[in-house]
Amino acid sequence: MTDTLSYVLKTSVNQILGATRSTLRKGEEHARALGVEDSVMLAARLYPDMLPLSRQVQIACDNAARGAARLAGLDMPVFPDTETTFQELMSRCEAALAFVNSTDDASINANERETLQIPLGPQTVPMQGRQYLTSFVLANVLFHATMTYGLLRHQGVVLGKRDFLVPG
Repeated sequence: MTDTLSYVLKTSVNQILGATRSTLRKGEEHARALGVEDSVMLAARLYPDMLPLSRQVQIACDNAARGAARLAGLDMPVFPDTETTFQELMSRCEAALAFVNSTDDASINANERETLQIPLGPQTVPMQGRQYLTSFVLANVLFHATMTYGLLRHQGVVLGKRDFLVPG
């Protein structure tokens, strides 16, 4: 038996964004314990040309929701990038999860072998639905979730592998 595209999308995104939401909660608790403003921690970068922690969360959420929309043949959801607190970023994760989970499984699965036109900067790249999910959507969600974890860890938030893997 083969897993369906919708199953892979929804289980993966629920795990990754659910765990990201939990790491953000721990980041918020850490900031409160130290008396540090959210804006200070959410602006963290490993290098000046890197996007800040807040943007890493936004991009992870966007990739999950837009990937689900594209696979289901829906209009792209719009999430304005206005979050400035841990709580707002956790809500962004919840909104992205709600959107992904609301997409119709049959619509997603129907595009498994369909060639989709994926915009990448100024160009468009054709990818079959399964390839798009596994090598683009999930790779991007995981990359940005990993950056979020790493940036929080770098600021002293006590996190372990379990926090990254298990939604809380």
